[in-house]
Amino acid sequence: MPLEQNSTNYSVLNYLQLPVIVFSANAHTEVFKIESFQLVEQYYLHASNNPTNKHLAQIIYSKLSENDTDKLEVEINNGSYRHILRLTANVVGEHVIVEGEDITELKRNQFLFNRTNTLLEDYSKQMFELAHTDKLTNVPNRRALFSKFSQLQSKHKEFSCTVSLIDLDYFKRFNDSFGHDFGDQVLVTFSKHVKDSIDDTCYFARLGGEEFCLIQINNKDTVCFAITEKLLQTTKTIKLMTPDNSYIGMSFSAGVAVYGNDGISLDELLNNADKALYFAKENGRSRVVKFEGA
Repeated sequence: MPLEQNSTNYSVLNYLQLPVIVFSANAHTEVFKIESFQLVEQYYLHASNNPTNKHLAQIIYSKLSENDTDKLEVEINNGSYRHILRLTANVVGEHVIVEGEDITELKRNQFLFNRTNTLLEDYSKQMFELAHTDKLTNVPNRRALFSKFSQLQSKHKEFSCTVSLIDLDYFKRFNDSFGHDFGDQVLVTFSKHVKDSIDDTCYFARLGGEEFCLIQINNKDTVCFAITEKLLQTTKTIKLMTPDNSYIGMSFSAGVAVYGNDGISLDELLNNADKALYFAKENGRSRVVKFEGA
């Protein structure tokens, strides 16, 4: 139906369920609006989120003109009535016809969908962290260690590292003499000490029991060995108060394997580091020993 200036010719639009308003494209004036639009505009005029206190028609036309856009979203909220309208403008001859679509439910569903996705992402992240973190010491566990090693190996083109397998000396005595709670305290204290002592070139994890692993990335072998040696010396300075109010120290033995020379998989490196660790224990403990291949 051709649009004319006489607003009576637009009365047929009142049969539409959607709110519609017609503007003159040239004169920038309102030509016609159907009854449903008048109701929506009345709500907007008294809405709490309309500080301008302007009629909706004025807002629509000014926004469409300023932004040079054919879509506009308007929220109407006066406490008892809250709706979101998506207004779409179409130029037909000398007129701009703007129709409103109630997208309140769509927006609500989008919000719920996004919120659900966020919650699922947070939950997934928490589950991942729980699965890759040692519950007692709050350091990465064996699963995390193998995952991290694979990432590092694939990320760095010229990857190199040393793997130190660390075992706390005479740990069974802590449990037998002072109980498992004290043994747990030893593990937590040692883990915190290591975390506080290393930098971003190192990755520290608990393998289980009193056994830990320290990966040192892209440093010279001598530097890595020196870092593990220094860590041993500082560990010896730790004094723990026992349940009987005495003080006791701790130390560890470590076996060190070098990436490339002693293997390229973490399983190989841990296996050879374990052989060096065994040698350290058999020769007095409280020492760091490099693996020497056959």
